[in-house]
Amino acid sequence: MTADYLTTARDDERIAIGLRGDWLFENVPTLEASLDEIDTSGSEPVVFHCGGLQNIDIAGAYVLFRKSQEIRGQGRETDFEGFKAAHFKFLNSITDLEERAPEAPAQRAAASRARSVVSAVGATAVQGVQDVGRIAFAILDGISKPSRIVWRETISQFEQVAVRATPIIVMVCFLMGLVLAYQGATQLQKFGASIFVVDLVTISIIREMGVLLAAIIVAGRSGSAFAASIGVMNLNEETDALRVMGLNPDHVLVVPRVVALTIALPLLTVLANLAGLAGGAILCQLVLDISPTQFIQRTADAIDMADILVGLSKAPVFALLIAAVSTLRGLQVRSSAAELGRLTTIAVVQSITLIIVADGIFTVIFVRYGV
Repeated sequence: MTADYLTTARDDERIAIGLRGDWLFENVPTLEASLDEIDTSGSEPVVFHCGGLQNIDIAGAYVLFRKSQEIRGQGRETDFEGFKAAHFKFLNSITDLEERAPEAPAQRAAASRARSVVSAVGATAVQGVQDVGRIAFAILDGISKPSRIVWRETISQFEQVAVRATPIIVMVCFLMGLVLAYQGATQLQKFGASIFVVDLVTISIIREMGVLLAAIIVAGRSGSAFAASIGVMNLNEETDALRVMGLNPDHVLVVPRVVALTIALPLLTVLANLAGLAGGAILCQLVLDISPTQFIQRTADAIDMADILVGLSKAPVFALLIAAVSTLRGLQVRSSAAELGRLTTIAVVQSITLIIVADGIFTVIFVRYGV
């Protein structure tokens, strides 16, 4: 049986297997039996001489390839010689399929992950646009129709946002003024330029730190309160009750908070600036012997109205970002206290992130146009 399809020759250097006859599908059992009869023990390389083949198809090529892989699994080398081009294409096809097979699942998994990422990014972008549109519509609708604004709620929110936040903002900015002045004095005294500490504190507080600290504190304090209070109302179905009574929750809950915060943050920024300058003045008096009169005079020389407006112009934008993000996350609460906590945290983090990003954009614009 073996002689019908192959011959074997062995020497000290290799085992030569000569293929002959028809290696076709109908002969597969005989071909497998013939290959199994070959003694391939030892360590010599095995060479398949294929010049005597009459015909071969994909099934015969697979049987040959599997035997080759079996020998390779014993740690020995195999090779094919004398294949006709018409016959070799079958073995080449089997080899290509075998080499690609392990990669196919990985490629499919990579493609699936890529599609998932693209889908997630697209869904997030669409949801973000819808969220921005919803809040923008509520704000513009409320502003364009002041009669729909619930002014009692707006005044109540103003008290919560502005009046009750004043002590913490004044204290933090006062301490920041002390820190800036002390750090500046430590460095500038080395160069005999202590008087420029006033310039450092004044410009830093008026243009950047005052409004930035006020906005961050408001985001952590009032932003979280907005998200939590509206979220609790959603959990208790109070927003549904408002709709049943014919009231729009956007007009009752969102717009008053946006208006109150937009009015409050510029005022808090003024207080933050004054507190920061007061802290710097006290430090300069105690450490650098710069009197309050000198400090005020130097402050007036260091800044002009443009610097003051730069800081104040950021406040309404920061307020809109905080109020929009916080109220939106509150309205998204649906199912549980865990979701309430998660969305409240997201509201604070996103608000602070947007504040920093917006401040960076403002800085680039102002520097670009020399403001």
